[in-house]
Formats: sequence, structure tokens, C-alpha cells
Amino acid sequence: MKIGIVIPAYNVEERLQDVLLKTLTTIPGERIFVVDDGSTDSTADVAAFHGVSLFKHDKNRGKGEALKTGFRLILKNGLDGVITLDGDGQHDPGDIPRFISIRKERDADLVLGSRRYRIGKMPLDRICSNRLSSLIVSLISGKWIPDSQSGYRLIRSSVLKDIRLFSDHYELESELLIKAIRMGCRVSFCPITVRYGEAGSHIRRFRDTKRFCQMILKLLGNPN
Repeated sequence: MKIGIVIPAYNVEERLQDVLLKTLTTIPGERIFVVDDGSTDSTADVAAFHGVSLFKHDKNRGKGEALKTGFRLILKNGLDGVITLDGDGQHDPGDIPRFISIRKERDADLVLGSRRYRIGKMPLDRICSNRLSSLIVSLISGKWIPDSQSGYRLIRSSVLKDIRLFSDHYELESELLIKAIRMGCRVSFCPITVRYGEAGSHIRRFRDTKRFCQMILKLLGNPN
């Protein structure tokens, strides 16, 4: 199975190099797709320097749109699946072989990274919001999902071909997960560790929570 990597990136010039160096030890550069989502720093230059595939949005469109761009590139290049990870260094590229191994062993259509919720290791507000959103996604999808907000995941291309996604920000990851489970996709989990740096997150609690709720309401009104 030929796997590609999609890295949505927005103003991560200081952290992207480390992510790419570690990813390149497992996946060749032509199968690593950095989607620069309208960065105003040198994110694109860092990606170009390391010889990976680069696609640039002319303006910031949101993580969901960056992921959808990456998915289209994966399908266009005829790859069998994709692993998505963040460009800010929170996800350890060293876990990539584990995702691939779990997918093979369990014949999974989607392997979701699952973080350990530890106060002091993960911001308390994230623990609370992630637990609540995971509960909501679990109830709507009919399958227990321990960490629905994890952006570190492996997805078969066959899943991407059959799913139509309408979200354009962080809520897209939950939308994809719910729709994949409703389609009958086999979901497995890969324990991961996450590193939270000092740079902070691009997540805006009120705005992104509102988008998440709107996405859930839309899915409740349309079971397909």
C-alpha cells in the first residue's frame, strides 16, 4: 500500500523543518504534500527547501480546505492512502510506521490517533472540549470514538473517493469521521503522544465550537 502524507500548514516556519526531516526518514519527498494555507511567513520556503510537494493557497481558507486540497492531490497521484499530521510539531512523525502497521494488521479503512488526556501534559480546556466533542461524535456515529479531534490519522483513498465534505475548518475532521463510520468503514486506533509548544494554537474556541455545532446539526438533518 503506497501511502502519502498531507501536512496542512499555516505560519509554522519555525517548526515545519523538524516535522519534514523526521517524516522524510519514512516517506519519500514526492509523497509528502505540504498545503500552505495562505501563510504570511516563510512556511512555503521551508517546504520547498526540503524538496517535498508544495501547494499554496492564495489566502488562509481554514484547515478543512487545506485538508481537502491535500486529499485531491493524494487521489490525483494515485496513492492508496494518506496520513494527515500537523505542521506545528505537535504530532510525532515517528509514529507513521505504527499507523501503517495497524492499518495492515486490522485491515482498517481509517486509523485514528488517540491521545492520552493528562492534566499538565495537555491544556485543561482542550481536555474538556475534546472529551465533549468526542462524546457527541460517538453518539451521532454510533461508535465509541475516544479522540474525535485528533488530526493525526490514516485514511484509505477509497474512503476519500466516496465521501463528500462540506466543512472548511477544524470541524471537517469530525465530519469525515462521522461519515466514514456511517458508510461502514472499519476504524481502528493508534495511541499517540502530542507535544504542545509555546506558540499556541490557531483554534478559536467560540468560533470553532459554533462551526462544530453547525456541522453536527447539518448531519443530524441529513443522515447521508
